[in-house]
Amino acid sequence: MGALAMALVAVTTVYVVILGWMAFSYLRRRDPLLRDAMWVFASVSLLFVLGVIQVFAESVPPVVTRVFLALLFAKPVITLRLVGRLRRVPWWALAGATVAWAGTALPVLLSRDVPLPRPVIGAASGVFFALEVLAAGLLAAQAGRRAGAARIRLRYAAAATALFGTAVLVMAGGPAVAVHARLLALVSGLLYLLAFVPPRWLRRSWSSGAAYAMSRHMLTAPPDAPATRTWQHYCRCARQVLGCDLVAVVFPGAGGCARVLTDAEEPLIDREVDEREVRDLLAPPLTIDALAGWTHPPAVAVELVAASGTRFVTATPFDTRHGRAALVMLNRYRTLFADDDVALYTELAAHAAALAERAAMLAERERLAGIVQSSHDAIIGKTLDGVITSWNAGAERIYGYRAEEIIGRNAAVLLPPGRQQLERDLLRRIAAGERIELEHLQRRCKDGHAITVSLTLSPILDSSGQIAGVASISRDITERQRAESMFHELLESAPDAMVGVRRDGTVTLINAQAERMFGYDREEMLGRNIEMLVPERFRAAHPGLRARYFADPVPRRLGAGTAVTAVRKDGSEFPVEISLSALETGEGTVVSAAIRDVTDRLIAQAERDRLIAQAERDAGERRLQNARRLESLGKLAGGVAHDFNNILAVIGNYTEMLIDTFEEATALGPDEIAAARADLGHIRRAAERATGLTKQLLAFGRRDVTRAQVLSLNHVIGDAEEMLRRALGSDVHLITQLDRDLWTVHADSGRLEQMLAHLCDNARDAMPAGGTLFIDTSNVELGPDDVAGNHLKPGRYVRLRVSDTGCGMPREVVERAMEPFYTTKPRGSGTGLGLATVYGIATAAGGDVHLYSEVDIGTTVTILLPAADQPAAPASTGGTGRPAAPETGERGHETILMIEDEDALRQITGRILTRAGYQVLSADGGAKAIHLAQTHPERIDLLLTDVIMPGMTGNEAAARITEIRPGTPVLYMSGYAEPVLTSNGTLHDGVVMIEKPFTSRELLQRVRTVLNQHAPH
Repeated sequence: MGALAMALVAVTTVYVVILGWMAFSYLRRRDPLLRDAMWVFASVSLLFVLGVIQVFAESVPPVVTRVFLALLFAKPVITLRLVGRLRRVPWWALAGATVAWAGTALPVLLSRDVPLPRPVIGAASGVFFALEVLAAGLLAAQAGRRAGAARIRLRYAAAATALFGTAVLVMAGGPAVAVHARLLALVSGLLYLLAFVPPRWLRRSWSSGAAYAMSRHMLTAPPDAPATRTWQHYCRCARQVLGCDLVAVVFPGAGGCARVLTDAEEPLIDREVDEREVRDLLAPPLTIDALAGWTHPPAVAVELVAASGTRFVTATPFDTRHGRAALVMLNRYRTLFADDDVALYTELAAHAAALAERAAMLAERERLAGIVQSSHDAIIGKTLDGVITSWNAGAERIYGYRAEEIIGRNAAVLLPPGRQQLERDLLRRIAAGERIELEHLQRRCKDGHAITVSLTLSPILDSSGQIAGVASISRDITERQRAESMFHELLESAPDAMVGVRRDGTVTLINAQAERMFGYDREEMLGRNIEMLVPERFRAAHPGLRARYFADPVPRRLGAGTAVTAVRKDGSEFPVEISLSALETGEGTVVSAAIRDVTDRLIAQAERDRLIAQAERDAGERRLQNARRLESLGKLAGGVAHDFNNILAVIGNYTEMLIDTFEEATALGPDEIAAARADLGHIRRAAERATGLTKQLLAFGRRDVTRAQVLSLNHVIGDAEEMLRRALGSDVHLITQLDRDLWTVHADSGRLEQMLAHLCDNARDAMPAGGTLFIDTSNVELGPDDVAGNHLKPGRYVRLRVSDTGCGMPREVVERAMEPFYTTKPRGSGTGLGLATVYGIATAAGGDVHLYSEVDIGTTVTILLPAADQPAAPASTGGTGRPAAPETGERGHETILMIEDEDALRQITGRILTRAGYQVLSADGGAKAIHLAQTHPERIDLLLTDVIMPGMTGNEAAARITEIRPGTPVLYMSGYAEPVLTSNGTLHDGVVMIEKPFTSRELLQRVRTVLNQHAPH
């Protein structure tokens, strides 16, 4: 009993000391796994402390016993919590153990019986035993996943846990078996000591067994295995021994970056890590919980666990020839007792690195050997006595000897007769440490024929740095010699004079053409200065030009843009073109000058320029004739439109009068009246169509009224875009690209919309199956060269381009496309005035039109309009000359003096005004109107006059009448308004006009508007 008690005291003392050390060490490191291990060790210590108290104390207070037992019964829960950090433990197992502990500890704590009742102690001990056996089984299973020291220590911990549970169960049997219980507890305590704190030498011996097996396995790997394969094999073995989910090696490479290698073929992460990331990974002394953001894990650790599906990262450093590397262990759960295995496998990682480097060196040697064997040059190894020791495939190809035929023989077999002394001198120089390069040496092949080679000889050094042999590289230059001969022949037969010049100007090379061109013999030019070929007036500056070229000798061509002159031996000068290029030679840089006499070419160029100028003059004359023809056609169109407008006015107004008459008539039957009204309606619509045609004629002839203002072409396009889309239809896709900073123009927005409508109609007809229409605007500045050949002036312009993807037009159609009445559309489908009208509108605004078309590709119409200096005017009708809002229900009473030379139009206009209540004085010309103005006794409130009349124009008559009756307002009426227009097609200030043909409503509205504007206030 005394011996057992002393053993119990000794074990308890050891446990208390170790527990104190663990508390000081583990709690300071703040590692949850180490804290749980310490609590397991502390719970074991409770049993030994309680035993010592019971042995040496005469009586133990019941409260102390109950507290010790209640804490002791918590050991299975603590052990399961520790196991839960090593592997997955079902939540219900840990929860059940906690409930079981509470169910056994509470009765022990609350019982007042002394000693405790046997059923309470028995039940608590049984539950304790069951939970300890469960924890021991889980620890044993975890040990099966490991090797080395971790496996043995986990097995000791499992056995100790099972024995500890057995000791507590036996202790419940009472004093009779107390000795057996203490004996089991002592054995359990010793096993726990071997598990938790074994001696270092013992831990290392346990780890060495697994490490030895791995080292032996790695040494059996093929020596030429790739380095990646070596690391994959290492990581696989380390993962099996250490029980990790994944083992990776962060291996340094070139450029300060490191690769992450695992036992998998695919990389763990798709990038390399830098040195800073490796340092961050190795900095933490403990295992890294990469999913615990509050611990601030390194970014590379987070990336590794995300790629591997793990959580915990343990990294240890090891050194390689390329720098510091890291062994990285990735686990979903923590590892216990693996420190010695990790340390030993970290040492093995350094050996694995050496094996990988050995494989890399072998691969490098094989690569170099492959380079030697695949070289086309003869690479030969020789001793200092000339005995051949190595022979590559290039040597076999050049000399004809196979390796087995020549190795061991003296290299003298490759020398022509009489060259042995030269070979001995070369070997002596190599033995002295020289490196020799020779050109144009003769060598003899196996079949006896001679070849020319270039030879390089270098000393071969052994591991101690002593010269042990000779490396000979020879290249067959026989073909190169033939090529040099061919080059010489080509040089001599070149059509240009070829001259080679050194930096100091000395001529080193000339060909036969140079002799013929300059009149010198070859001997006269070689060795002399190149300035002999430069005219006297340029010789002083030539050395500086030559020095600048030698400073930057890039290929250059002289004489292509400026005249370069050379001088012959007889002093005559001639134009040349020179191409310069530099060649690096053994004697320094030599500039090659290819010189060509361009006298004939300059003569031909002058003749070509003369013909081009003549062609441009002819083309300008044709453009001028075409412009004059278009101007004549415009005048013709304006005249036709004037007379046609008068006729249309008569037709339209009489039609309206008849319609009004029929509406008031009662004698005719309803059917007859309806039919007559329908016929008259057709007449009016025909007149309206004819009106539109005359407006196109006037727009083309620039004789219509232009109400211009400063505006933005972008706004005009935006306002008309919806109308254009409807006109194009759903099959044509309209795309606009408008310059946001577009300049303004001075033009009539209505005419611009009319121009866009004509262009879109033409584009739609050109794309019957659908397509795309592009409208874009931009700013351009034209210089004198840009406006040559047309009527535009240099300056700022706004460019409008309308492009379609239609069928396009052939060249002959493009040349006539802007002629009035010219059309390629079927009869009845077009008037031929579309593009002519566009041309008239653009030129009236001071611009121009350019047409470009390709068959089956499309057409682009480019319109240039002069840019205005003012900003765009706000949208209003003031000052445009347009009528004010129509006034209805107001009957006239004023006196109107009307001048119209067309009888029918004068009569119908008078009837319209008379019916409206006005007193009308009619005159068929200016003279009669002046007479009426002088003789009429009453006030004349308005002068209504035609513009174009025989004898006296309308504005001349108006000027005379306003002198007679000052203040009389004038309203002009005409379809041909040129006499009252300004030079840019706008009305003079104060001039009001109604365009023919007009309806009765339009006439009365305009007359009323003018009278109201001049009515006395």
